Amino acid sequence: MKLFSYFNNKSIRFKLLFYFFVIIILCVMTLTLLGSSIYKKSLQDEATSYTVQMMEQVWNQIENDLNVKDDMIHYLSMDETIQEYMNQENPSAELKEKVNQKLKVYKDRHSEMAGLLIVNQSGQYASNETFPISRDTLTKEYWYKQAINSPDKLQLISNPVGRNIKESSNIQVNNLLSVVKAIKDPKSNQVSGVILIDLKLDFIKKVIQSIRLGKSGFIFILNKEGNVVYSPVNSIVYRINPDWLTKIHTHSLEKVINHNKYQIIYNTYPSIQWKVVGVFSLDETTEVVSRVQFYTYIIGVITLLLSSIASWFFTSSIINPVNKLKALMKNVEEGRFDLAFHSKYNDEIGQLGSSYNRMIQEISRLIQLVYTEQKNKREAELKILQAQIKPHFLYNTLDTIQWMAYEYKANRIVEMVNALTTLFRIGLNKGNEFITIAEEIKHVESYLIIQMTRYESKLEYEIIMDDNVRNFKILKLLLQPLVENAIYHGIRNKRGKGKITIDVKLEANNLLLTVQDTGIGLLEEKLIELNMDLDNKNHMEPREQGYGLFNVNDRIKLVYGSDYGISIESQYTEWTRVKIRLPVEP
Repeated sequence: MKLFSYFNNKSIRFKLLFYFFVIIILCVMTLTLLGSSIYKKSLQDEATSYTVQMMEQVWNQIENDLNVKDDMIHYLSMDETIQEYMNQENPSAELKEKVNQKLKVYKDRHSEMAGLLIVNQSGQYASNETFPISRDTLTKEYWYKQAINSPDKLQLISNPVGRNIKESSNIQVNNLLSVVKAIKDPKSNQVSGVILIDLKLDFIKKVIQSIRLGKSGFIFILNKEGNVVYSPVNSIVYRINPDWLTKIHTHSLEKVINHNKYQIIYNTYPSIQWKVVGVFSLDETTEVVSRVQFYTYIIGVITLLLSSIASWFFTSSIINPVNKLKALMKNVEEGRFDLAFHSKYNDEIGQLGSSYNRMIQEISRLIQLVYTEQKNKREAELKILQAQIKPHFLYNTLDTIQWMAYEYKANRIVEMVNALTTLFRIGLNKGNEFITIAEEIKHVESYLIIQMTRYESKLEYEIIMDDNVRNFKILKLLLQPLVENAIYHGIRNKRGKGKITIDVKLEANNLLLTVQDTGIGLLEEKLIELNMDLDNKNHMEPREQGYGLFNVNDRIKLVYGSDYGISIESQYTEWTRVKIRLPVEP
């Protein structure tokens, strides 16, 4: 608030320059930050879209190659010679040679194949390039069992270590991908063996190495166990945690690796549960944007300096006429009305100057009228003074009567005059609307003392007040009208002696003032009608009966709000209880 007040007290020149600076800075910041952010986001989206396309291209190529191998296995399994070989426990050397010749035809036509091996359920195998290392039967190999357990599914085994076979070309297993599938007998549809094809990873390498993702971006492949099937030589690959890549569908995330921010995009292909992962550097992608942003900042600073100079001249053209008008106003404060404002232009300042000229002319005319009004003003002040004297005159007169009664030992008169004086003094309260609860109780007690003189044999009262509410402030003259209603409409209309009980206390964070009498009470229909009228927030019409009650209720609602006011409870011929609910205001 202090800063806001300080700013408002500054000159208009300062405020205009400040506004110009704020607008210029906002424009420059919008162009630099927002524009750069949009451009940077656009580049990132474009790089992401390109990476996804390249990942799809890699997968399509791999999928096509795998489909070719699946078809090849199908053709081999349908060949009569191979079927005959698969169904014999001890095939002849001649039959094995025929099978090897057929396998050689496929091998020679596919250079990406490192080896082609057929194993029947008897453990007999046929191949030109792939041979067992030991004499253990191949039907106990994990790849063989894996194919037998899922005979309709093409099994892919990357980095096939721990096998009992080797290639004649001695290719390292970490450069191989094994494709394995079970062979079924067409007649019985029973598994008769397994075909294994070892593929050189060159067929994946060619596809991946042909793709460039910026200067340092790359694509690599993970199998369903999270192991790398193939990746280019790059130190970043092995710093990517497989636990980051848990989503099933295409997903993108940002990670900081070696103090550089990288975008990692991956997709899981459900047919084989492999992941194709694309990685590119965000810092590298947005390098151009950062450079443009730097130059934009420099241009922004230069623009701000030039705009500041221009703003100074613009504000001067507005402020100088205002300062001239301000100096003329100063002369008017000193009593000079002979200096007029002259402007070359009819803009807002010129119109303001014309209004100023008319104003000083009107002031000169009004000064002449002031002298004639002074006498009337003094007379009005005298009347106000006389009105202020009247209450004091009343108090002094009552005080004189009290002392005269005291001199003649008329104690009842002394008590009654004292009560009347207290009643008037608290009721007028120097024109203040609020008094303490203690004063309000004293006021109503004075009223009861006067009424006791009249209804001595018919009236008694009791006042109960919590000590902790004595100094709470409330509207004055709330209880007296209710006590008056209790006497005139309740107790007076019932035979025998009546009692009025006044209770003031705190209840549920509200101040509760209660006036209860043992008078005639109210009929149920009348009670409902009164409460409805009291609760009606817009009921402001004058009433012939209960005027004091409704007057108090209306005053409470006007001052404290519609949630507060008066409510009545009664039992006919027994009692009536009037409650005032007010907010707590110590």
